[in-house]
Amino acid sequence: MNKNTQLVSLSYISNTAVEISLLGNLRLLAHSFLNNQKYNITGLLIYKNKQFAQVIEGDEDAIERIWSKIQRDTRHTDIQLLSKEPIIHRSFTKWSMLFPESEKAVEYFPEMVEAVRDLEIPANHPLFKMLAN
Repeated sequence: MNKNTQLVSLSYISNTAVEISLLGNLRLLAHSFLNNQKYNITGLLIYKNKQFAQVIEGDEDAIERIWSKIQRDTRHTDIQLLSKEPIIHRSFTKWSMLFPESEKAVEYFPEMVEAVRDLEIPANHPLFKMLAN
């Protein structure tokens, strides 16, 4: 089987049908953090006001696998793919998540401190420019 090793960046936004609780966000953080480490995915997931915004970077095969899962995830509605493009270098060195009360995650999952602290938010990234407006 021929593995596709092209680096890709994918950005999307979506809504949720219901507000996700702190417990729900902690579960999402734990699952996503471990899964993204397994597949060497970097980026940032933001959850606020019943909306998700995410950038993920990695090998094209891994990004396609994650994107397919996101599209089937019932927490998402109105998913809008903003961009999917080949990249030469990653904008993020790790995967992180920002959500209301995300600092509480450290109390429950101290091993995931890197996922909620020292967030990397490249100001020139199109997704974050859009969110700033």
